[in-house]
Amino acid sequence: MTAAVVATDVVKVYPGATAPAVDGLTFSVPPGQAVGLLGPNGAGKTTLLKLVCGASPVSSGRILVHGRSPDAAARRDVAVVHQSGPFDLMLTVRDNLRTAAAFRGLPWRRARTRAEELLGAFELAGSEDRPVHTLSAGQRRRLQVVRALLRVPRILLLDEPSAGLDMEGRRRVWVSLNQLRRQHELTIILTSHYLDEVERNTERVLVVSHGRLIRDGTPADLRNEGGEARAVLRSGSVDGWPAIATGALRLGLAAARSGDEIVLTGPELRQRLPRLLAELAEQRVPVDSVELATASLEEAFAALTRSEVTSR
Repeated sequence: MTAAVVATDVVKVYPGATAPAVDGLTFSVPPGQAVGLLGPNGAGKTTLLKLVCGASPVSSGRILVHGRSPDAAARRDVAVVHQSGPFDLMLTVRDNLRTAAAFRGLPWRRARTRAEELLGAFELAGSEDRPVHTLSAGQRRRLQVVRALLRVPRILLLDEPSAGLDMEGRRRVWVSLNQLRRQHELTIILTSHYLDEVERNTERVLVVSHGRLIRDGTPADLRNEGGEARAVLRSGSVDGWPAIATGALRLGLAAARSGDEIVLTGPELRQRLPRLLAELAEQRVPVDSVELATASLEEAFAALTRSEVTSR
C-alpha cells in the first residue's frame, strides 16, 4: 500500500534565514491515519504543511504524496485549511464557494450539491446568500473547512482549524470531520494549540522542535514518556499518613498530602505502587481507595519541549 505522505531527509531554508525552518525531517504517514503535528511557535509546523501541499518547494530531500511529488498531486489530492481565510468579505457565501470551485476546476453545477451538503454538515445551511462579512468568526472558520472539502480530498491538512472557535464550535467541526473521515478514509495532518483536540482526534503525534522531529508515537506513548504519572491514595485515618510517606520514600517515591488525599509521584510509579500497597496491608495501614492518573498530553508535551530546550 502506497503511503499517503513520505518525507525523506527534508530540509527547507528560507532566503536570509540563519537556520532551516525544517531540518532533516523523515517520516511516513499511511492512508487514513490522523496525525497531530505538535511543536512550539516557530518549530516548522506550518512550513511542513506548505511542503506537503506543494505551496513551497523543499530545499533538499524529498516529499511524496501518494507516491507523487506534491506539485503534481496537491491540487487534486490535498485540501488545506490555513490559519487565515482569505475570503472576499463582500461576496456571499455561495459566490465565495463558486470562486473556490472554479479555482479547483469544478463546474458549479457539479459542486453545488456537495457545497449544500457540507454547509448543512457544518451548520451553515441557510447562509448561502449572506455576505461573508456578516458571519461570525466561528462561522467563517467552518466555511474555510467547507471550501477545502468541495472536492473530496485524499489528504486534509488542518493548520489550527479551531482557532477562533469556542468549545461548542470545535466540537461541531470535529463531529463533521470525523464523519467525513470515516466515509472517505481521509488522511488528516493537524496542527493545533488545543492539545486536548489532538489527543481526542488523532492516533499518532509528531513533535517537532527547531525544524527537527524529536518524537513520533501515539498520544499514550507521549503521555507515558514525557508526563509524570501520579497515584492518589485516600486513607480513612490520618494515623496512616506517616507509614505511607515512609514506605513511599523507601521505594523511591515522593509523597505529598493534600487534604485527606496523599499524592505519590516518582519513577516507575506503576511498578512500585503494588509493592507499597502490599506493605501497607501487612502493616494494617488503612487505604480506602487508590486512583492512578496519567499525565495529559499537554503536560507531556510541555515536559518534552522543556527537555529539548535544556539539551540544546
